[in-house]
Amino acid sequence: MPIRSRRGIVLLEAIAALLVIGLTSAAALELFGAHLRAVRRATALVTAVALAQDRLTAIRLSDAERLTRLPDSLAYGRYAPPLDAYRWLATAERARDEALIQIAVTVTWDGGSYALATYESAPPTPERAP
Repeated sequence: MPIRSRRGIVLLEAIAALLVIGLTSAAALELFGAHLRAVRRATALVTAVALAQDRLTAIRLSDAERLTRLPDSLAYGRYAPPLDAYRWLATAERARDEALIQIAVTVTWDGGSYALATYESAPPTPERAP
């Protein structure tokens, strides 16, 4: 085989190898970026879960009469720094059978939201009180 023809093949092999290395590197960087985004979302979600549980506990520990109409301080707000990127919205509504109140808390932040709900025994209504 002439030397000239062999040089062309070596050059073509080198270009193919660089292309494979470039594509592999680009894919690895994209995977690394996706991993970093997932870690950031997971950290924000774990924080939101803890904040929602804390807010739900605060509502459940409040006076039972307040559950039927949450005051503004329990119904919505923003957490204090360094958690000021998070906000909450809470609702408390009587269930259909009137014996339970559904308490729901939604914590939101720029990247998403997390909702948590539970049921609590409802105080008797005035017309149903013994």
